[in-house]
Amino acid sequence: MGKITNMALAEWMSIRILEILDKTSMTLAGLANFSEIPESRLQSYCNKNSTISVEAVAQLCDSLSIPMAHFFDESMPLRIATGAHSNFGRFRTKFFPLGKKLFTDEVTDKNQLQTTRKLDHRYQRESVMRLIFDSDYFQDPRTIEQIITAVEKAYQITFKTERITSLLRKYVAEGYLERKVLPRGFSRSRQYTYCRTSNKRQIAAKEEIAVIERTHVLIR
Repeated sequence: MGKITNMALAEWMSIRILEILDKTSMTLAGLANFSEIPESRLQSYCNKNSTISVEAVAQLCDSLSIPMAHFFDESMPLRIATGAHSNFGRFRTKFFPLGKKLFTDEVTDKNQLQTTRKLDHRYQRESVMRLIFDSDYFQDPRTIEQIITAVEKAYQITFKTERITSLLRKYVAEGYLERKVLPRGFSRSRQYTYCRTSNKRQIAAKEEIAVIERTHVLIR
């Protein structure tokens, strides 16, 4: 495994930052926002004007889930997790549609905006599915308000009540969740709670999800 020897650290840092920007389509401002390293410092590293600290490298690697050993290995191109549920994937889903110049390929027209919204809806569906099948969250009854708060905390996305209700309706119909009406007087509007059904159905559901995920891998 080739390690950095005669190449100056400042030059290597510049190369790696440019590689990260290329693979993620983030602007320098986007990388600064994502890694929480000031843009002025990143710009200085790119221009090879200052020496980077170990803490800064660790912060950059940690944000992108890159082992530091790989970061300094000349023989190894960076492998950056960019899937929907990676740190970067959640960051892109949240900020890409907002036009804050954090990405080089941000939304510029109505057609792109429609595509982005479709992708965002897919991420919403996947997030709810994982909350149901990959966690114990629905072991206890949950209200819509509690679910919205939990999804926002876990996946950094915000749901409208109508949207989350629509997504949950599918799992109620398929028997994976139970919906119960709260007693009168709980609130002015009609409220429901959602809770897991029997363990047998949960096992069947997980098996179904595993098949779906394997199919996605084969399609890729």
